[in-house]
Amino acid sequence: MLFRILFGIALAASTTFILKMVLYMGYHKTLWNHRPGKCHIVEGIDYGSEDMQTTKSGLTFITSGVNGGFFSQSYKEYYEKHKVRGRIMLFNMEKPEEGVKELTIIGNKFSYDDFYPHGISVLEDKGKVLLFVVVHRKEQDTVEKFEFLEKTLELKYLKTHTGTLAHVLNDVVATGPETFYATDYFYYRDSRHVLEALFGLHFGHILYYNGSDFTIASEPTYLANGFGLSKNGKFLYVVSSGGQKVMVFKRESNNRLTKVNEIPVDTVPDNLVVDPKTGDLLLGCHPIVFKTAHHLDNPVEPAASQVLMLHMDSNGTNLTGITELFSDDLELYGSTVATLYKNRMLIGTILHKMMYCEVNIL
Repeated sequence: MLFRILFGIALAASTTFILKMVLYMGYHKTLWNHRPGKCHIVEGIDYGSEDMQTTKSGLTFITSGVNGGFFSQSYKEYYEKHKVRGRIMLFNMEKPEEGVKELTIIGNKFSYDDFYPHGISVLEDKGKVLLFVVVHRKEQDTVEKFEFLEKTLELKYLKTHTGTLAHVLNDVVATGPETFYATDYFYYRDSRHVLEALFGLHFGHILYYNGSDFTIASEPTYLANGFGLSKNGKFLYVVSSGGQKVMVFKRESNNRLTKVNEIPVDTVPDNLVVDPKTGDLLLGCHPIVFKTAHHLDNPVEPAASQVLMLHMDSNGTNLTGITELFSDDLELYGSTVATLYKNRMLIGTILHKMMYCEVNIL
């Protein structure tokens, strides 16, 4: 009798797990392609535009060439075969006809050798434009700070931030010239990270850098990915890719975070950009995950792309509606982020191209 009971429990648990995985991977989903206006691929980026941030004047800074220990061996082989390298790119939304340009990084202590940029945050401070970039170095993950020199189109390397709490970082949000939040995506840098993802282990955290060191700012998180500050600066929006949701955290006076809401999105969100005018959230998403998984294993395989706009209330904590701005599985593979400036939108990818769109539906 006991054996039957244990077998029944094991069967129910395994069936539930398999069903959840099937639903998460999106085998049941149908994708309808549509665009918000005229769109075209931007020439000059062929191997990723994983994250991006736009200034008040329309300058968009883009990370390209993401790599790291948590990517598959076939991904790394593709990376090496095509001689992909980490780059920071610039696109001017006011002059889209000029296309994209690579920014040269200067500074004696900066190394290009294992420069694999991922998340990015832009801070406009007292006439300066500062960039905070998550970098996957071979030995450790870092957040590296740069100053943008507009006249020469250069980035001046300023400082590297790291610490024992920084395991596998994903994104960064600057709160001042010396302070920022960062998402600790995985705890393990080796193959054990697969178990974290597969079994829904909450081993990550949102970290806060207080000017001298990292501290844990949140409750444990599951695959905390891209994030951003609310328009009023009082809340932090954090994507949980594994949880298929956006979490809303209140910033306390000591920069600790208290969760006040969760917004399910029925897709796998990646990076998040807050519209500075409306306070709405722009999400780059992976609507059919098994296709994204195939794409990551072999980047020439197509994957689906999706951009959602989450409309928030005046307080910035509750959802009032969702608009799907973009959906495609023919031309753009593996969308990770989107940024909106006036009626113009850029959409980035993991290791594919970048798309520019005119937005006529908002």
